[in-house]
Amino acid sequence: MDTMLNIERALHELDQAMGKARSDRGAVPFYGPTLLASMNEKDQAMALQAEQARYQQDPEDSAIFFCLNAAISLLEVSQVLLQQQTSMTPIQRERQWKTLVLYTKTAGRSAYRAASILADQKDYGSAPDTPARPLRPRA
Repeated sequence: MDTMLNIERALHELDQAMGKARSDRGAVPFYGPTLLASMNEKDQAMALQAEQARYQQDPEDSAIFFCLNAAISLLEVSQVLLQQQTSMTPIQRERQWKTLVLYTKTAGRSAYRAASILADQKDYGSAPDTPARPLRPRA
């Protein structure tokens, strides 16, 4: 099957999952470094406190949100790379690469945020009694 078609299908499914995650749950706050830098010290502290409170209140949903966000960002980068035009000017190519770097950084930050949220959970004993589903190995 065509790689581009598979990516489009995966993006569609992830978009649906992300939409359900947003409508079924409260918003997961995230204040990036640029936004935080534009705030005064008091507002920064309040924003970071709101993030932490939400993540501690519902770590699983928060981690799901960031994992989906990372997956969508990486698929979008792959989609652009597969559709690259050879007739781009050097300025267009530079602009495109900067955008791809930004999306890739977003994916990395989202994945890191999900890992941090999960690593911060100290009370592992309160999890349901169902065993963890092992990850499928990649071929």
